[in-house]
Amino acid sequence: MLRVIGIVFGLLFLILVIYPFAQDAYQRYEVGQRLNAVMDTQERAEFRQWNGDAMSFARRLYDRCELTWGRSAVQCERYRSAFE
Repeated sequence: MLRVIGIVFGLLFLILVIYPFAQDAYQRYEVGQRLNAVMDTQERAEFRQWNGDAMSFARRLYDRCELTWGRSAVQCERYRSAFE
């Protein structure tokens, strides 16, 4: 009985440790899929090298687009859909 309880607690601990990494990987995949159609090759390379949060990368693309085209520009709406 003690062995079963130890295994259950071990599995729970393992799930608690792995969950944040799995959630980040899923979010990165999801944002990557949304952005894949709108990114150019340079932006795709930047995304592969990005060490931060996937949502922050999408916000960065949107902010950079707004700096280039102006606030609330139509050209930037394609990036907005990735982080909303």
